[in-house]
Amino acid sequence: MKIEARNTLDNMTIIQINELEAIVQTHDGTYHDIYLDNRFNFDQRMPAFLFAWVENYLIGFLSIYADNIEEAELSVIVHPTYRQQGIATALIEQAKEIIKSFRIADISYISERRFIEKTNYLHRTYQIDWHETEYLMEAKEMVEQEYPEATIQVRKAVMTDARSIASFQAKAFESSFQEAMTYAEGSIGEDDHEIFVFLNQEGDIVGSSSVNTTEEYYYLFGLAVDPNYQGQGFGTQGIYQMMKQLNAEDERPFRLSVEKENAHAKHLYQKNGFRVISEVVYLNE
Repeated sequence: MKIEARNTLDNMTIIQINELEAIVQTHDGTYHDIYLDNRFNFDQRMPAFLFAWVENYLIGFLSIYADNIEEAELSVIVHPTYRQQGIATALIEQAKEIIKSFRIADISYISERRFIEKTNYLHRTYQIDWHETEYLMEAKEMVEQEYPEATIQVRKAVMTDARSIASFQAKAFESSFQEAMTYAEGSIGEDDHEIFVFLNQEGDIVGSSSVNTTEEYYYLFGLAVDPNYQGQGFGTQGIYQMMKQLNAEDERPFRLSVEKENAHAKHLYQKNGFRVISEVVYLNE
């Protein structure tokens, strides 16, 4: 077995990762897809992708996501045939060395309840806060809604929107303005990644949401509404109008994640046809 670390991915390697992930998900009954991009890592020089190879066959993969120096999130998968051979441990140990060299403070691991309940060792090895989990939700198709006269407009963001987006996203996600600006500028106009903005009747940007487009589905994330306009239906209508526009371009299922404790948001998404398909769990040492 050979372990390799890279900070970029080419198309052929992405195909190999996707093939391994499909095998793992079918075997484990899981749904969460690893995010295969380092554009939002605070230092793109960091080798964020680790591979375990047997000759030219990918048997293990680990991804490091760290958009700030406070914490790195690790996702790791191993081919079912090659488990219990120390492959995940070897990948994690090398990832820890990389994380240490970039002076990142903490590490968490992304998993799913369904997988954790099948494996006794994870309960013994890691700390799990079952109140801090997320529901992964999916809508196979849109549910038509009847809203009163539209109070918002929705369109794809352009680069001149970046400062407005960063201004309220920094408040909504409790991040720095610079972090929010980096995220906005890195998302606008990308082929597989877009930000949609929500505008009120005066034409002011009052909210936004992002979408990552995969071959199989649209993944919605980063919903934020300016605190001055919350509670007025901008999020609900914005998501609905955004889904309609995406569906008009190419019909495919939608997915998103919502914090388990956020019953209001879960209800909002259920109104738009989403149902829970998995529970994403964060483990800490």
